[in-house]
Amino acid sequence: MKPVPRIPVCRLNHSLNLSAGQKPEITLASPAESVFWDFDSRSPMLINPAVSVDDAAYLMHVTHSKIKLVVDARNRLSGIISLRDIESVKVLATASAMGVERKDLTVKDIMTPVVLLHGIQRETLERSRVRDLLDVLEFEGQHYLLILDGQSEVCGLVSAEEISHRLGQPVNIEPVVHNFSDVFTALNVSNH
Repeated sequence: MKPVPRIPVCRLNHSLNLSAGQKPEITLASPAESVFWDFDSRSPMLINPAVSVDDAAYLMHVTHSKIKLVVDARNRLSGIISLRDIESVKVLATASAMGVERKDLTVKDIMTPVVLLHGIQRETLERSRVRDLLDVLEFEGQHYLLILDGQSEVCGLVSAEEISHRLGQPVNIEPVVHNFSDVFTALNVSNH
């Protein structure tokens, strides 16, 4: 006969309280740090630029991560890719512009390259509100804002998609064109 365990067991009533695990509600006046993805406390998900877009989408689904940092062989940041990018018309427009099939596209072809990303110092983030971040993202036409520590190293990220989700309202980020190629791409995407 098995010995009786010393831990008391109770019957469950089959109800589940999920409110304890939900993120707190935010407003535009909330501290900017409330939407900051701090890489010191939660490591970023990384992906190689040579991974196919289909494999990247699969990885994002199975890891429940909508954003991955693209890093090269030396672990240097090359860009950012999101599930939103992979599931958008940007993929088909890029394949068409490159004259390849969708299955031949890689993360490098779709990612937002680091040279197009913007950042702010962490001390600026600490003095800001969510509205300030949205103003910067909308003005720059960016979906991401890198956060830099005192040595100008990337220590975190702010995502327009995360802000939208946490606010419970859409955030409209219109891309800002930097050169003729961006204009051509924007026109190509809107025509597909």
